[in-house]
Amino acid sequence: MHTRPTSLFAAVLAGILSLPATASAHQSYNLAGYGSGLAGSINGADGEPAAGSGSAWTNGAVAAYSGALPVMWYAGMHDTSTARTIVTGAAPAPPIGSLLAQVEAYNAATDPDLPSDRVLAVGGKSWSDPDNQGQGWGHGLDYGLIEFEPVSELLAGGPVRFTVTVSDDPDDSVTMQLAFALYGGWDASDTSTRHQTFVTSPVPQNDPLGASGMTLLGYAVATAAGEPASRTFTLTADSSGRYTLLIGALGGVSGRYRVDIVPQADRDDLAQCQAELSAAVTARQVAETALEAAETALAAATTDSDNDGRRDAEDTCPDTPAGLAVDQSGCSLAQFCASFAVGTRSGQKACTKADWRNDEPLMRRGEVDCRFNKKARRCEPAS
Repeated sequence: MHTRPTSLFAAVLAGILSLPATASAHQSYNLAGYGSGLAGSINGADGEPAAGSGSAWTNGAVAAYSGALPVMWYAGMHDTSTARTIVTGAAPAPPIGSLLAQVEAYNAATDPDLPSDRVLAVGGKSWSDPDNQGQGWGHGLDYGLIEFEPVSELLAGGPVRFTVTVSDDPDDSVTMQLAFALYGGWDASDTSTRHQTFVTSPVPQNDPLGASGMTLLGYAVATAAGEPASRTFTLTADSSGRYTLLIGALGGVSGRYRVDIVPQADRDDLAQCQAELSAAVTARQVAETALEAAETALAAATTDSDNDGRRDAEDTCPDTPAGLAVDQSGCSLAQFCASFAVGTRSGQKACTKADWRNDEPLMRRGEVDCRFNKKARRCEPAS
């Protein structure tokens, strides 16, 4: 939506009188029946049915609405990235796109005698009145229409959520405890009336105030005066993407309010979730690869292929026949002696002085482990 001044809203206002009577405007306000100022906005006379000769819309009429409940504003939601703010604005220089800005533009072109200080406000007992068994009063409520259009295209890319927040108008000097109820569908009754009890206890009901075609989707009550009331809903194709917002207050304090409607495509959350899942899968794969490498290294470090009591990593003679004693290098006596090259005199001398287990005095004749066999030309065990 266009919160506060934007060039797009300026363009919208520039063509305000040329808009057709359709539900495609970004937002529009119904001036019919309003009184002037705060008192007039809650005197029970504000707002006529949105269609017909009694309505006076600042930014194009909502022809698709046929109910008798007096809606005060319309918010058209046409994509999943643009929010809307329904707000009065501050005189004498209201923000572009605010109610007062639209009222001034409408009055200047249509009827300069209409008051220019109209505001959106609710009665302090519209949600709950102790003298009415804790129920609210319909004549103190404000009624708004929300439309996601075209809903089929908005949902084509995946689920969509939207958050509705009702809070004190920032330009209002009073502090209210606000509440709202969101309904799927628009009133289709020609006999509904705001001049009766608005049931809120224990919870609001379907088709309030004699309306028809309105199904309660949820409600929110501010925890205290000055705190916002907020709740998130899921957009569906039910009711053709049309919703009705009933706004009230409790505690006996009347005042102005603002509404923020913020859509969000759930697919953004899905993409983030998928990215996090992908990262988690990658991290697990890396961990599994590292674990496999560690297991392989451990296996290599502890394997003794010839079962001679020496690990392969330390075994100089990996193919020792079974049952033979070995030295610290994993070699049997025959393997140890065979390791000497006897093609030279020095090799022959080394053979005859070799000490297999390094446990005999090499300088004592006859106490060596290997001998040079001149006939066979090899180094072999001495015994």
